[in-house]
Amino acid sequence: MREFTLSRRGVLGAATLLAAPGIIRSARAAEQCVVGTWGGDYAQLLRENIDDPILRPAGIEVVQDIGDQDPRVAKLYAQKKLPHGTMDIACVGALEGYRVTEAGLVEELDERKVPNLNHVQQDLRMPAFVPHIYSAQVLVYNPDTVKQPPQTMSDLLDAKWQGKIGVVATAGQWLLLAASLHESGTTTDFDKAKAFLTKLNANGLRLYPQTDTLAPAFKSGEIEVGMIWLARSFMWRNGGFPVAGTFPKEGAILYVSGMVLPKNAPDREPAYKYMNALLEPSAQQGFAANMGYLPTVDNAPLSGAVGEQLAFPEPKPKLVTPDYPVLSKALPDLNEWWLKNIQRG
Repeated sequence: MREFTLSRRGVLGAATLLAAPGIIRSARAAEQCVVGTWGGDYAQLLRENIDDPILRPAGIEVVQDIGDQDPRVAKLYAQKKLPHGTMDIACVGALEGYRVTEAGLVEELDERKVPNLNHVQQDLRMPAFVPHIYSAQVLVYNPDTVKQPPQTMSDLLDAKWQGKIGVVATAGQWLLLAASLHESGTTTDFDKAKAFLTKLNANGLRLYPQTDTLAPAFKSGEIEVGMIWLARSFMWRNGGFPVAGTFPKEGAILYVSGMVLPKNAPDREPAYKYMNALLEPSAQQGFAANMGYLPTVDNAPLSGAVGEQLAFPEPKPKLVTPDYPVLSKALPDLNEWWLKNIQRG
């Protein structure tokens, strides 16, 4: 799951949806909820933990509109003047949740409409964004070859990791946030963050096109350290890849994935029920067990091997939520800098 900046091309492409909606709503007796979502494991787990066990018995037919976040957000903008859009729910990261809220595209929500919002952790709450799952950005390493794991981002500058540091090419903004936190204790000192990543890049930073391409690189020995979400290290370790994670001493940036309800959603009532279902303890625990993402609610405790693997170490690490208003304004510049100086540089 990745965050994207809304591009001009994305908006123009999505404008065609004004004339040709992507989902055809058939006549039916049951309620229907169209969910714009990522595909793969995420879509499958939505079906297994929300759609089939909770919504279907309640008489709600769930239709998944699968695609990437960028065109999904573009669709919200392109369809904003229509009386009815083509999605009842759109899955987005918290940053995009903030941006579409500021643009007036989505409905604010409360416990009257979504009762389980009452259980959402206070530091994850946003007016129109329902936080589904979250994870922390951690330092990762190969435990078979690394006997002294990195403890801070500055440890990655050590010459012994020359050419052995791996990150995802699309994670630029998250690495800049982490670098800012390391350098200044805030997530908004982008000048210092750029200077730090320039030094990290000079130490042989390796970029991988997709998140899951890092796991084989660890197994082959191509890389030995890097940064990624704790949830991914959980999945890879359980999949037999030699990857372990440590929380940076300076703090770990949080990524939150969730859902928004467009103001012109055709079927609001089933959408409210869907959002309430995704916050049910069983659904939250199902995602933790299979993807390693942590529950956003206070009534879904994790136990057994999953609870042990995902438990925070003591003392509890510093978890940092990005400053979404500042990041939203800076994002075009940060993405351009990353592309010119790191990804293409």
